[in-house]
Amino acid sequence: MKVKITEKCYTGTQGNMFAGEEHDLDDKIAEKLIARGYAEAAVAPKRAKKKFSLSNRAVDEAEVATPEDD
Repeated sequence: MKVKITEKCYTGTQGNMFAGEEHDLDDKIAEKLIARGYAEAAVAPKRAKKKFSLSNRAVDEAEVATPEDD
């Protein structure tokens, strides 16, 4: 589980963790840190939708090189 540390703490598997850091921890350890107030569940930032744009990809027939032209 990915957590964001709110207060300096130590775990045997990860070592020292400082406020503001995000770590991917075992679920049991993460739940204990959250219950004790040392961490909160990290939330992935929402991605903005890609704007759809129409573009003119038409090309002039004379610009296209084909093997038959050789």
